[in-house]
Amino acid sequence: MNRLFFFPDFHRYVLLETEVLQALYAHAQRFPGCKEAGGELYTADPHSPGLVICTASGPNPSDHRSRHRFNPDLTSAARDRDEQFRRGLHAVGLWHTHPESQPRPSRLDRETTLAYMRGFNGDRARYLMVIMGNAGVPPEVVVCSAEANSQCQWIELCEVPERELYREGGLG
Repeated sequence: MNRLFFFPDFHRYVLLETEVLQALYAHAQRFPGCKEAGGELYTADPHSPGLVICTASGPNPSDHRSRHRFNPDLTSAARDRDEQFRRGLHAVGLWHTHPESQPRPSRLDRETTLAYMRGFNGDRARYLMVIMGNAGVPPEVVVCSAEANSQCQWIELCEVPERELYREGGLG
């Protein structure tokens, strides 16, 4: 099932498609020996107020991974980005796992997200960070956005179960 996250204004959202979620769930750090995993997130329209995340890359075999750290192999990540771009998809965020039940973005997570956003040289108004925890069915997921405004604001999105939208008359 898809998962839907709204910005505080409820005018913008991020939809994580089922296939993307299944790929992320496969890397949940449910046991002590599991290493962090991560990659990038892709959509067809990076400037839309509603980002539909249809593809996730990573992890790559050449990434450096440990229980509490994920450092992507930059050559492999660039190759993934180029391949997805040829398919008409654009990188709009990063994802990775955390070995905790209620994942929270670290200072390094925030800095990394801002660095990626700045790497687009003004072509992105926002860049996402999706962090998956290790508990729950499905696992807890937090979605945050680095906003390219004067303060480089960091916003945590709110998950709204799709069934709640239908019940309230918001969709369909």
